[in-house]
Amino acid sequence: MSWMGSALRLIWLAQAALLILPGSWHSLTASGVTVRTDKGLVRGSVHRVRPGHHKHKSVDVFYGIPYARPPVGDLRFMHPEQIDPWGGTLDATRKPNSCMQEPDKFFGDFAGSNVWNPNTNMSEDCLYLNVWTPHRSHASGVADKAVMVWIYGGSFMSGSSTLDVYDGKFLAAEEDVIVVSMQFRFGALGYLVLESLNSPGNAGMMDVRMALEWVQRNIHYFGGNAHNVTVFGESSGAVSAGLLMLSSLGRGLFNRAIMQSASPLAPWATISLDKGIDRSKLLAKRLGCDPDDKDWAILQCLRKIPASRFPKEEAGITRGYAQFPFVPVVDGTFLTKSPQEYLAEGSFKKIPLLMGSNANEGTWLLVYHEPKLFDLNETIKISSEKHRQVLDRLFQYHPQHPIELGQVAKDAVKFQYTDWLRPHNPLVLAGQVEQAVGDFHFVCGVVDMARTVASSGQDVYMYSFSHRMSNTPWPSWMGVLHGDEIFFVFGRPLERHLGYTKNEEILSKKMMKLWANFAKTGNPNNGPGETNAEEWPKYTPDKLKYLNITEDIIGWSGNNVGRGIKPQHCAFWGKHLPALADIEDPAYSSNCTRSSFSKSGAKSSTSMDTTSASVSLTSLVILGASVFWSLVV
Repeated sequence: MSWMGSALRLIWLAQAALLILPGSWHSLTASGVTVRTDKGLVRGSVHRVRPGHHKHKSVDVFYGIPYARPPVGDLRFMHPEQIDPWGGTLDATRKPNSCMQEPDKFFGDFAGSNVWNPNTNMSEDCLYLNVWTPHRSHASGVADKAVMVWIYGGSFMSGSSTLDVYDGKFLAAEEDVIVVSMQFRFGALGYLVLESLNSPGNAGMMDVRMALEWVQRNIHYFGGNAHNVTVFGESSGAVSAGLLMLSSLGRGLFNRAIMQSASPLAPWATISLDKGIDRSKLLAKRLGCDPDDKDWAILQCLRKIPASRFPKEEAGITRGYAQFPFVPVVDGTFLTKSPQEYLAEGSFKKIPLLMGSNANEGTWLLVYHEPKLFDLNETIKISSEKHRQVLDRLFQYHPQHPIELGQVAKDAVKFQYTDWLRPHNPLVLAGQVEQAVGDFHFVCGVVDMARTVASSGQDVYMYSFSHRMSNTPWPSWMGVLHGDEIFFVFGRPLERHLGYTKNEEILSKKMMKLWANFAKTGNPNNGPGETNAEEWPKYTPDKLKYLNITEDIIGWSGNNVGRGIKPQHCAFWGKHLPALADIEDPAYSSNCTRSSFSKSGAKSSTSMDTTSASVSLTSLVILGASVFWSLVV
């Protein structure tokens, strides 16, 4: 039991000294606020939000509540286990450990990347969660507040719920909701898989699931409604939220979902069990273990390796764009089939969905994968030849089609992402490469999942975030980056010292209102009891309406509603390219494959997408791209 003392950081207080009223869910003392949970008492702290502002509010904050046993020793690689009850009162006033990862120092001490690096001690003992709740000085026993559970991104390689950008205080204070975030395992420590019950895979997803189970059992103690829970996440966090929609193990844990900048249909989101085992054994070899040994012996060897070594060795496991080495696998338990198959069969949790992407999703990948061409200078120019080479590398080492993509299909990609009015313009060529990378890896997976869910009759709200932050340290050519919307969803512009504009503060308040309204009612336009005019229309298979989020939405002009996010480009990736490459693997087609759609009865829209006749015609036209390309470029 020695681990419990260090992991839980108990403060032994006399129970009689606490002012806990019978039937109440929390109490306020001079030393903080104390709440009962099913495992014991926790003491948090009261934080003033926007002190000095005429509308300052307070929130009760609880950091580092354990929701599972520390996954160390024999528990490494295994699914999480329930934490034991504790005596006394647990100190929940300090941010918990971050899970093991390699901090991003690619650009040295650069503010743009540092904001995503862990800000607490890194440890394998990291399964803790945080709660922000509107401050109540008197225990009421009322549990009616909507709950928003944040799942951070980080390519399944990094991340921490303790980052300043994920501080839930503004959402809780401004929108009267409860915000929960959790630490969970990633990388090999979260997704290593072998054919053994002691390394079943998807431990990271099971961590998230156990945290959601904790919410169901305990959030009423904090004033939250366990029957009104919304999961929201960005990038790999959005993938995680989507996988919980698909898996039967996610049933009964939440009521709505928000997915920012990714979905389970992203080409990097999941891999097969065989691929997961191959990568796990390759890592074992790199760490000095015998990959040909029996699984129990491999595990015994791997459990002796210091946890800090795993992130360092993982980076060399895969090559190519967005080939994150350890991701969720189709393990037969958490996932019994691919995300494409779940969606094609209509086998997913039928709940309201809010999702979208940013204007320049691809720039983030380019600065890491093509640093010689795409650097931190203010403008980027590339030649036609470099344009060709980068787009070829987009598919290199890709598990869905590493060899199968022939020259005709590759030339079709170049044809699709060339501005034929300005085919040799260096600035335009760079922008087209960025759009290709972003569409393939982020945007079109979101579009395709939105259309599939909307076709099932569920309410879907789509957005495109197009505001470039005024104080971003990233160069201007990168535009609106992957992850930029997070700053506004969590209210960072309300921190006056960070240098945002007044309009950005207003925009952030508007976005928090939209996200919180959706969490409360399933409709971003209205909170409980409100019947405002519909400013953000539903996304439907026939009309494809979405909200373009810029500073202009402050005034809600009709120009903010668009129709069809990247319809031609996403039809290209989902329909035309698979036909050209003759790829039958359903994991490739971002549109769940044409045959899968016909099986499920879902119909792709004919007005903005391409009809079957035009698909065939366009495919025939693109077949000539290889010849045409050689003539004009």
